[in-house]
Amino acid sequence: MKRPSATVLAAGTAAAAALAATAWHIARNAAPPTFDDAWYLETSFRLFAALKIGPLAFLRSYLDAFRIKAPLISLTPLPLYALFGTGERVAVWVNLPLAALAAWSWSRAAACWWREHPRGRDAAALAGALTALLPMSYGLSRLFFVETLLSSLLGLWAWRCAAARADDRREGIRLGVLLGLGLLSKSTFPLLAAGFAWPARKRLLPHAKTAALVGGALAATWYAANLPYIVGFAWSAGFGSVAKDYAGQGGLAARLGWLASIAKHGLSYPLAAAMAAVAAAAARSRKKTDAGILACAWGLAPLLVYAAGVNREPRLVAPLLPVAALLSARAAIAFDAAAARAVAAALLLGTGLAVCADQTFFAAAGRALAFNGAPSADPGWDRGALVDAVASSGGKIAAIALEDPRLNANNLSSLAAARGLGLAFVSLGYAQTSAEAALIRLKDKSCDTLVLVDGVPEPQSPAFLNRANAGVRAMTESGRLKTGPGSRAALAPGVTATVLRLIW
Repeated sequence: MKRPSATVLAAGTAAAAALAATAWHIARNAAPPTFDDAWYLETSFRLFAALKIGPLAFLRSYLDAFRIKAPLISLTPLPLYALFGTGERVAVWVNLPLAALAAWSWSRAAACWWREHPRGRDAAALAGALTALLPMSYGLSRLFFVETLLSSLLGLWAWRCAAARADDRREGIRLGVLLGLGLLSKSTFPLLAAGFAWPARKRLLPHAKTAALVGGALAATWYAANLPYIVGFAWSAGFGSVAKDYAGQGGLAARLGWLASIAKHGLSYPLAAAMAAVAAAAARSRKKTDAGILACAWGLAPLLVYAAGVNREPRLVAPLLPVAALLSARAAIAFDAAAARAVAAALLLGTGLAVCADQTFFAAAGRALAFNGAPSADPGWDRGALVDAVASSGGKIAAIALEDPRLNANNLSSLAAARGLGLAFVSLGYAQTSAEAALIRLKDKSCDTLVLVDGVPEPQSPAFLNRANAGVRAMTESGRLKTGPGSRAALAPGVTATVLRLIW
């Protein structure tokens, strides 16, 4: 057996270091979940509780999960709960093997695309390591978001598109399973996957029917009951009213700012500069553009759709960022001189490791990239005290007049679900503008409890999510919204919550 090259050994060491850094960060981080991640966690805990009741209860919970978001991410930690119990920090550990799978799968895609290249093994090893060293990739893997799962499935899809043979009858089943799991991870998976399928379309065409049937059947286990909801939400999140809340200004300036945010938070400026330098130098050495480079270019095509959309959240394109890692790996092996290849690999791996170390161990809030930074030992506000106060009052559905990363309906519901309580929290309504509409929502949701929060420092509270709070408080003070005697819970120094029983 041929001994692995120095590049392969260095890349393997770098990938292992990145994964070890993530394990350390997950173990040390005590920060609570915020919004979307808390919703994923709550649903995960509810699914596990239903599973313990029985198959029918689990099926009902699965079909009702989210409605507007695909549910697979919330299923992935269930084996961990069986071993270690339910917990917000327990669930995050499922991302560690998924991050490793993502690095491996993208390296396999690179190995297939450049299998004819004499240094294809080096390219594959570098691709896997650089995938593990992308700041947004390891940052998101330390939180409970869907992108780590999505990146691993997209990497497996890209690999199978690269490796597929027209005469392999099992390929359609493989592709169908990946398509179904991808759809159950995020409704936009076909958009992300299409770019990798297009250059391989002649080899994939014989498998299209089988893949569609298998993938459709798997996805239908949830989409059959939820398709109208998720289609409407996906459009709103990409181009409609929900997207506008995250859009900022429109036009060319906004799109350039979006690209800059991807470079800054997705790659980091140092790693982006290293990638650009290696690519520019390699362009002078490479004789022609090969099929693997063209496949990567097609894989990036969905970025055009995101650029045309309204939503400027860089997290949406995180699963596509490994393509930049593959292109950089290919550039690093393009040089004729061994010394130049060694310098290119060292520059890429060294820069990636330096940024990873900084964003894992040292970067404080002001300097941390999105979803990154040193772990926090602060568990945040005392959500447990508020959950206990509502539960002791007999509340079942509590409305909270605050949407803040430190305290909101999602992370209160997550904690209540982790404790196995039949207690749910709801907001006054997403971006609610009217106290009248908030009052209607309280009735529609059958709320029996209202939580008012005093003393909140304002800078972290998104104003557009808290516009109805003052109006609802005024209704309680005037008696228009009738409430019974309440209790109070201390959440943080100077911050208190008042729990009121609603009287309809």
